[in-house]
Amino acid sequence: MSLTAPKRPRNGLKTALAVLSVIGLTAAATSTAGLLEVQQFVDDLNTGEKLNLAPGVISSADVGKPQTILLLGSDHRFRTGKTDARSDTIMIVRLDADAAGTRIMNIPRDLKVTIPKYGTQKINASYAYGGPSLTAQVVKDLLGIPINHIVNVNFGGFHKAVDYIGCVWTDIDRRYFNDNSTAGSGGGYAKINIAAGYQKLCGSQSLDYVRFRHMDSDIVRGARQQDFIRQARQQYGAQSAMSNRHELAKIFSKYAQSDSQLHSVDALLKLLGLVAFSGQKPVISVPFPAILPSGPSNPYVTVNPAELRQAVHQLVGPSRPASKPAGSQAKKAKPRVTGVGKANVVANKEGARAQAALLRGIGMPVLLPKVVASGSRYMGPQAGKYPRAYLLRSPDGKKHVAYRVVLTTNGSGQFYGVQGTTWQDPPLLSQPTAEKTIKGGRKLLLFGDGKRLRFVGFKTKSGSYWVSNTLTEDLPSRTMIAIAASLVPFAR
Repeated sequence: MSLTAPKRPRNGLKTALAVLSVIGLTAAATSTAGLLEVQQFVDDLNTGEKLNLAPGVISSADVGKPQTILLLGSDHRFRTGKTDARSDTIMIVRLDADAAGTRIMNIPRDLKVTIPKYGTQKINASYAYGGPSLTAQVVKDLLGIPINHIVNVNFGGFHKAVDYIGCVWTDIDRRYFNDNSTAGSGGGYAKINIAAGYQKLCGSQSLDYVRFRHMDSDIVRGARQQDFIRQARQQYGAQSAMSNRHELAKIFSKYAQSDSQLHSVDALLKLLGLVAFSGQKPVISVPFPAILPSGPSNPYVTVNPAELRQAVHQLVGPSRPASKPAGSQAKKAKPRVTGVGKANVVANKEGARAQAALLRGIGMPVLLPKVVASGSRYMGPQAGKYPRAYLLRSPDGKKHVAYRVVLTTNGSGQFYGVQGTTWQDPPLLSQPTAEKTIKGGRKLLLFGDGKRLRFVGFKTKSGSYWVSNTLTEDLPSRTMIAIAASLVPFAR
């Protein structure tokens, strides 16, 4: 059966990330302010539009129980008619007071599914056929879980939310560039020009970054969106949201639609309690076990049902371990030491020296690794791009020297890197999940994301340094630690 997706009015957004910058943080702040403040928050939300959902699409959650939120963003494709709208972002957020953190899963937009009445299609077509209602039904059928709330965000909401919170300091894994100014170049992808390295991203630039998909897979793109959420949430906490809660709620109501339950005091109070409990916990990525298309003739992303069940269990599985039989003596769990074991690394001092040659004399000690992940290589050296030396301006107005070295594992979107800066307290290093002192006395700051490390950093009298994992966290924790432990001066 061959069907053409009907045209629907444009809803705008390229991604639903603004939701966690707005409703999550605002809810966390409002939850401490009392019933009158909650009512005011609901009144602010009621100035916006409610989603018109089919009966039975969402389920009500009991007080204190976990909740699942479906975040949607529609896609107005570059250089296409304004009525061509499909779901660009389909993200599941799981809030659970007993879990180690807020769990997030992105569903690939090109996933092969069966859409009721329309047959086999990519999952993003469900939005064009039936909007949020049909999309939610397809997601429920796919994952086998109930959905408690739905939020649909538009393009303007992302701009306003990111700019309002003062932009987001972001660790950029590599250079992102695409130029459509010359006829025939760039294809159908939007323009973008963002250099590698730690930097502050604001409205349109942050949107370009999270929506980028040129030469990337849906999996890498979803990981990029989740990483941006993680860094935004770390920098803009509940205290800031508390003082700005009404303005944030107004932004949300203007640029997003949500289900009618989120416009009621009772339902919102249930959600507020969960947000308050999980507000200080990390964002944990749950990878979607996608099988990418084998070639141009196969447009679909597919999934193995057994692997999907395992991923869903990670997303919504039991929060607490099963209770032990009466009379048994519970053993105290030993703390897990991340990175123990043999690291899969190889020496590459010559590659480091070639990078250091372009960083000599930048005004700070340049530390580079003696070892790199097996099978990886340095990007460049290419003056002005790889490696990159530049200046950062911290919130207090001071300028700081910075540099970024990028390596690739040769996979799609698989870039990791080394960052250095004279800025002693960058936001990225402010909330380590653990610490590890290695031989020689260097204290490593570990930043975990579920089972693997996202960053490994340390500080010296001269500045701050860290190693960044790939967006999809391909490097095992022990490899990350080994690379960070091997950083030594190569240039000055």
